[in-house]
Amino acid sequence: MKNFQNRTNIARVSRIIRNILFAGLALEIIGIPVAVLAPLPAWNRGLSPSGRYLAFGLLLLIVLCLIVTLNLFRFFDRLKKGHLFDAQTVGYLDASGRWWIALWFFQVLFYAIGHQYFQITNAVDIFDGQLFAGLTLIFMAWLLKEAQGLQEEQALTV
Repeated sequence: MKNFQNRTNIARVSRIIRNILFAGLALEIIGIPVAVLAPLPAWNRGLSPSGRYLAFGLLLLIVLCLIVTLNLFRFFDRLKKGHLFDAQTVGYLDASGRWWIALWFFQVLFYAIGHQYFQITNAVDIFDGQLFAGLTLIFMAWLLKEAQGLQEEQALTV
């Protein structure tokens, strides 16, 4: 009975988180055309190199955030459907962690280039926890993969 209650609780919480991630996906999908179309009038007037750098950086940042959110959405969607911690579900968690680290790397690069070459003072803050969040997701995915292996070994020995 307790196992059924745990599955129900996981599905309920996953449904809530999945809905929140869906709202984030919708905002990010809306943000991509906005990031592309907003600087277009300025491009015709001759956008400065720093303005082009910021516009391109913002677009790439939104795309990477979209990929991370999409992988997390898929992870929680599979949990909601009852696919608890199988290989594909854990793979989505691992992929979102790896993309989150790529997002952190892009932010560090964006920040360094923006300060060094364009003297942009308010580029992205590089110490906002992106690396820690990505590493945490990768660690959790590794932990779940190891737990799957232990569960399979235990099932074989019984």
